[in-house]
Amino acid sequence: MDPTYTGAFGRVRVYGNDFLPEDFIRRLMATKTIDEMVSELFGTFYRQDMELFTAVYKGIDLISISLNHRLILRNKIALFAAPVPGRDVIRAYLSKWDISNIKSVLSSKYLGYGIKETESFLVSFRDVPIGIFGGNLTRDDYNAMMSQSSVDSVVNYLSNFGYGQQILLNMDRFRKSGDISLLLSALDTYYYSQLVESVKFYNGDEGPLRAFISEEIDLRNLMIVLKSLDLGIEFERIREGLIPAGTMDMGRLQEIFSAGSVTQAIDKLGSYGNMKQAAQAYEQTRRLESLESSIRSDILKRYIDIFNSQALSVGSVFAFILRSELERERIRSVSLGKYYSVSEDRIKSLIF
Repeated sequence: MDPTYTGAFGRVRVYGNDFLPEDFIRRLMATKTIDEMVSELFGTFYRQDMELFTAVYKGIDLISISLNHRLILRNKIALFAAPVPGRDVIRAYLSKWDISNIKSVLSSKYLGYGIKETESFLVSFRDVPIGIFGGNLTRDDYNAMMSQSSVDSVVNYLSNFGYGQQILLNMDRFRKSGDISLLLSALDTYYYSQLVESVKFYNGDEGPLRAFISEEIDLRNLMIVLKSLDLGIEFERIREGLIPAGTMDMGRLQEIFSAGSVTQAIDKLGSYGNMKQAAQAYEQTRRLESLESSIRSDILKRYIDIFNSQALSVGSVFAFILRSELERERIRSVSLGKYYSVSEDRIKSLIF
């Protein structure tokens, strides 16, 4: 325990009162349409977020961008609530949104999008909160990247940051093969190496945080394996992109891949939530988002409880961050379920 976290614990506890209760999430599941969901959310503090975007976005897009905006605000609260010694690891964790946004910019340039198309692409394609400044990039940096004309020029701009240095190592291979995944994978490698390095045993109680990061890496690797099965890509083509810092070693990942299909691979993942229901949702929608959401929700719920027990440590701040992410995951799951006509019982099984 560290008394320097006393103030942080108090601040995140106060803001924690804004989270939606589970019975409200169940009310959202009971709605019949996306428009009904919007109306329900408009009666909560999300109204403040939705009013900023309602003139431009409607329906599921309005829900998505409003959730992203709220997550941005909460992450800023978490970053500045923590005492100085804990901010490095929080900033390193939140820089995942920088990584996601850079991936979106690179992907849009790879597809030849202009500035206006790129901005729309950033919001809709990856559904990530544009503008979370937990890492090194600012809104001006994003605008500068979007104004670039090609992948090469974006990478050159990023060379001033750690992100760019990692990408440059793979540029020759990208130019020869045209495979953008080489650059996207390099960003993930950089992110997780920096995150693992940032976790210092400041109080001697950061073990749960290390375990959480390992499971985050597992989820990232697992989704690559499942997407490869879904697309019919050979394991050797993805081996290099898998990060060997999780609890699943390469042998375990290859064993999952050897199942031959997404549905059969899920059968090997009994330790991750209710994967049977997730498999049924996948069969109905043919979208892997339901699988990822089920696994992520299970991880978040377990570690929220663990971090909540660490009142005077960086864990208390991470509990707040993860509660923010879990609320976003749940509302997104409900909205996607409504959009793709997934039954209420199926949605419920995935998020509770």
